[in-house]
Amino acid sequence: MSRVNFERFFETEKQREFDTDFFQGAEEYEAWDEIDFETEGEIPGERTFEIKAEDMKYYARGVYDDNPLFVDEEYAKSTPYGGLVAHPIFITPIIFWCVGSKGRGNWIRTPGSRNPGQFLEIYEPFRVGEIIHIGMRPYDRWIKRNKYYLSYEITMYNQDNVKKARAIGTLILPKSKDDIKKFVQGIRGLDD
Repeated sequence: MSRVNFERFFETEKQREFDTDFFQGAEEYEAWDEIDFETEGEIPGERTFEIKAEDMKYYARGVYDDNPLFVDEEYAKSTPYGGLVAHPIFITPIIFWCVGSKGRGNWIRTPGSRNPGQFLEIYEPFRVGEIIHIGMRPYDRWIKRNKYYLSYEITMYNQDNVKKARAIGTLILPKSKDDIKKFVQGIRGLDD
């Protein structure tokens, strides 16, 4: 199966470093039927996200939002914000970066998953120079119309442990690792 090569679109250091092949290693992702809801407290992400101006600007550019608060450093400095402001959905690349591909929460990379919606709260703007880490925990799991839903609560903190944002991410997932393997092999017709 051929894969799309996105490299020509990458402009930032993180974009070039981020593994976009979610099929690679998919057999190791957590599956819906094996998420541990017994763990108490937050689980740390695999890595931290150091916010650079290029990250904020190129994210806004990627979602076609040219608001000068998001993309023009000189303009943003002249506003009450005193610098660039992150696009509200900039939370998404932070989460994917911090969760990583090897540890808990990697189910967000599952091939064949669908996104029925997210809940996001931003407590204060993300700033250039902050180093963001996450704490996550299983939030809910249910079956509706023969589809398998899973939610995690993910909280983002800066280097001083100031709570910056919170997300409840929900995906419709294949039920088991066997279903994930079938999807990766191109076998469709799962209970969808």
